[in-house]
Amino acid sequence: MLVDRLVFQMFEPRQGRASIYQSSMKPQEHSSVLIALDWINCPAILLDRNGSVLAVSGKAPDAFDSEFSVRGRRIYVADYQSRTRLEELLDRARLLSGRQPPPVSRLVINRVSRRPIVIEAIPRRSGSGSLPCDVGLLLLLTDLDEAPVISRASLMEVFGLTPAQAQVASLLVKGKSLEDIAREMNISSGTARNHLKAVFARTATRRQGELVSLLSRLQ
Repeated sequence: MLVDRLVFQMFEPRQGRASIYQSSMKPQEHSSVLIALDWINCPAILLDRNGSVLAVSGKAPDAFDSEFSVRGRRIYVADYQSRTRLEELLDRARLLSGRQPPPVSRLVINRVSRRPIVIEAIPRRSGSGSLPCDVGLLLLLTDLDEAPVISRASLMEVFGLTPAQAQVASLLVKGKSLEDIAREMNISSGTARNHLKAVFARTATRRQGELVSLLSRLQ
């Protein structure tokens, strides 16, 4: 997995902007990991071997709300069952500390007011000597309530779309209907449909669902 290789390979210490929560460690000791995660636009939380929060990536707070957040150095989860599953995962990681790490695992944090957050938990690999010694677990966050953002410049470069076609395509990926797109772009529904037909032709797709699935890979 790209993220697994990128984050847990050896890093040389680098200075950089990073969102650091309360931690006994110097920010620069975590900045390499967090900078790498921010480069790939990935919300993440670094935990020590006891399950305490060491740091978060710059995108992580976008997923925080009243039902899921970091309070002090602990992860707060409002949903009881989700909290129990998270605690069990952290307990397993703590018990296996220093032994063969458990495989990457996923869990779902349910929320009442929003769609769930999916957590991919990646344990520290043995031999990651350049990482601070108390880093034990990386949690990668996927907020299912967050609409994907696709760069219009990327759409124009990869598929040769015009600016108007790229705007239609990027708004479709955000879940907008063609009628909503026409209103937002201040164009007629017919013009919006023509732009969409051109996007279909340039991307070799035939349906909106197929198009959205293709373009989402550009994130």
